[in-house]
Amino acid sequence: MQLRTTFPYVFAAVIAAVFAAVIAALGATGAWAQTSPAGVPLGQSQEPLAIQGDVVLTQAEIDAAFSRIPEKHRLAFIRSGERVDQLIRTLLQSKVLAAEARKAGYDETALVRERLVLAGDKELAGAWVDQVMAKAPDADYEALAYEYYLANPDQYRTLDRVDVTHLLISSENKSEEKALAQIEALRAELDADPARFDDMVMEYSEDPSKSSNKGRFPYMTRGEMVAPFEAAAFALDEPGQITQPVQTDYGYHLIRLNRKVPSGLRPYETVKEEAVAQAKERHLAQYRSTYMRKVLSEPIELPEGAVEAMVKRYFGENLELAPESRD
Repeated sequence: MQLRTTFPYVFAAVIAAVFAAVIAALGATGAWAQTSPAGVPLGQSQEPLAIQGDVVLTQAEIDAAFSRIPEKHRLAFIRSGERVDQLIRTLLQSKVLAAEARKAGYDETALVRERLVLAGDKELAGAWVDQVMAKAPDADYEALAYEYYLANPDQYRTLDRVDVTHLLISSENKSEEKALAQIEALRAELDADPARFDDMVMEYSEDPSKSSNKGRFPYMTRGEMVAPFEAAAFALDEPGQITQPVQTDYGYHLIRLNRKVPSGLRPYETVKEEAVAQAKERHLAQYRSTYMRKVLSEPIELPEGAVEAMVKRYFGENLELAPESRD
């Protein structure tokens, strides 16, 4: 007796449990072999996975669908019962509609036959490129990464950074004149005793974030703040230096420099993992580009009269209605 699981309700939980076991059998490497952990070749089992009415989604078909997912994302996808559930729903929807089309003989119409050929060519081409890339020769990625690091130091530099603390007198609930007068009075007090800056931030600043950051932005880089604030902050040179009042859309600020960290080259060991991964990506991209140029090197030829024949099928003999061609 064949057991049919009621599709819309219980697949997600069942899938999550079943595929967790499958993933465990695949091993920690996440390798996707041509055979299953049970030794059954992938893409060949015609046993049903899901049934909707008279339509069957086979194990081979779900193998084929999984194979279209990039390898680095495949196991994470399978681990998600909800995502596999949605994939199965989508595949069954296509199969049900395709079955209806076949019942109507629609798959035998001329244009549909040609569309199926084109779709098959596209699918085969994508699968073949995946296969070519899977067999791409490895390189010494660590050596390539270090060479690239030495040749392109600007890509591994840290950004100029400042550590600043600010005091804000807002102009949102008072006139700009009143806000300016208040900030100038505070600035005058700081001339007498700059050490009071932190206390004054907590007492007078109207920046709501002071409760969590005490007015401090320790890792500020260019492009993070509004332009007048950024310009004033980066113009400071010495730790402890305080700006004159700086106007922004928020009101008036006093900004103190705590520390200035200039741009510098990150040590190779701190970027090695990232650099090696990027070297591998560049190598594979170059391999793919070289392969595509090789197989597509033959010139494209248009037999005499072919374009005219195509245009006439759509516009007849009145070629004035045809779109203008680009030289």
